[in-house]
Amino acid sequence: MNELNWPKLFAFAAFLFIIYTIFDNVQEHQVFLEKAEQNQIEERVWRKFVVNDLLVGPRFSVQIGTLPESSIPTKHNDSMITISQELFEQVDAGDTISGYEVDGKFYTETLLKEEVKWFYILLTVFSLYPIGYILYWLFKINIIWNLCSSISKRLYLDKMAGFVLSILIFGGLIVSLLLFVSTDTKSAIENGHEKYFGKNHAETTALIMEHGYDRRTSTYNRSDYYISMLYTPENQDTIFIVKGVTWHTYNKYKEKMPIVYNVDNPYQVYAKEMDIADYLDILMTETVFLTLLSVILIVLLSSIPFLLWKQKQRKSQKDHPV
Repeated sequence: MNELNWPKLFAFAAFLFIIYTIFDNVQEHQVFLEKAEQNQIEERVWRKFVVNDLLVGPRFSVQIGTLPESSIPTKHNDSMITISQELFEQVDAGDTISGYEVDGKFYTETLLKEEVKWFYILLTVFSLYPIGYILYWLFKINIIWNLCSSISKRLYLDKMAGFVLSILIFGGLIVSLLLFVSTDTKSAIENGHEKYFGKNHAETTALIMEHGYDRRTSTYNRSDYYISMLYTPENQDTIFIVKGVTWHTYNKYKEKMPIVYNVDNPYQVYAKEMDIADYLDILMTETVFLTLLSVILIVLLSSIPFLLWKQKQRKSQKDHPV
């Protein structure tokens, strides 16, 4: 009796699982879009505010529905809606905004398009393995293999096949990682550059309104901590800000907090005082951890095609010594 080929069995099981997952998610996405189209509503704006996360910001937001109890952006606070800066500057408290409701959650047109965009990005990434698996077995068929071999020889593609395949496989993975790095990481770098190298800053003291946190389940980032506050930029109206802070800062300030803000963009706010405990907390955040991991993976994946080429060169020299 032949022994089971466990690698092939595992590859087939992974193929079936990913195909089922893709099919299930496509079905759910279609239902999601149908519900959105059938539930176009308007909601009243109770409060306008800007969220500055610990490393990323600002995010322009409003609170809708019944009078909200909290302005802390947790995963359970469905009253908080992120909107574009343009819409933020157009609406005031008491105005209504149009959008879609799905399973009790409100989506603006912008948020809905963002959901759709990320769905198709993830769908493309997760489809790479099933496509590669199908092509692998198709090339096992002699007729298809001979046909492709004949075409590639006539077009001189056979010499480029290994290089192109490596670029497609490792390039796809690298692009996926860069896509992640280009979102939160890019925003965090821009925000950090403004904090430490921005020139048009001013200092003031903000009045603290509320403390709160969004609990995480990961071991390296237990919670996201927030302080909601009011402050008045020079020659401007009072602004309501929700600021992401470290655990150390969260416990340090109770009633007032010294801040630094960007005069050109007063919605961009930073904690004025930071010490070693704050920087250690930042190093333990999810954004920093995943960014470092992505950079390491990008370096490793980028070097694999070169290492494979070097290995092939050595083998060729051994097989055909001068």
